[in-house]
Amino acid sequence: MVRGAEPARGDWFAGGPACTPEDQIGIYVQQYRLRLYDALLAEIPGLKALLGDDPRAEEILRRYLLERPSRSWTLNRVADRLAGWLAEQDVPRAWAEMAALDRAVQAGFEAADGAPIDPSRLATMPRLRLQPHVGLLRLGTSVHEVRTAALTGAPVPPLREGDFPVVVYREDLRMRSWPVPLGLWAVLDGVRRGLGVSEALEDALAGGLVDVETLSTSLGGWFRDLARRRLVELA
Repeated sequence: MVRGAEPARGDWFAGGPACTPEDQIGIYVQQYRLRLYDALLAEIPGLKALLGDDPRAEEILRRYLLERPSRSWTLNRVADRLAGWLAEQDVPRAWAEMAALDRAVQAGFEAADGAPIDPSRLATMPRLRLQPHVGLLRLGTSVHEVRTAALTGAPVPPLREGDFPVVVYREDLRMRSWPVPLGLWAVLDGVRRGLGVSEALEDALAGGLVDVETLSTSLGGWFRDLARRRLVELA
């Protein structure tokens, strides 16, 4: 009843000297919707900055809350399905991508820390998995640049289209959005999908996401970055 999924039933409320049962239900409904909307905005700071004063924004976000009501006990899950929902709406692609980036940041901040790995172990091509706080996004717009600038108070750059492989991860208590070479992103994506390191490298080569020359000159540096930034752990 409170979120509007069921008809209001006045016999569930006692009423009082100032409010009828229907008035009471109406108050609960209004307060519930206001609280949900505020919680949603708190979860999507990047999207909120991107939308700015767009007149469509509030109507679309409120419609999301009606069509994809949260089923979690906590309000910090209210934006979990927003990116997928926005991808189905008649809105700019950047909206859905920014919502996905906001969600990856939120999930990474809450995630556990895995065990660090010695860079020398990577040379043996062990089976790895991503650290729990790591997320991978391959963006078609530069929302990561817009988000970082907007949240740090820097001048916000214009939104660009392109191919932006991004790793979202936690460093100490701060979340980072790290643009990486496509080859490195492809290797991490292979690890995310359960491939061994050698299999992930072969898959990236076969898919044309990296070439042999790049691997031969960059792989050692990539491995050092994976260990230094604590992006992977032994599976």
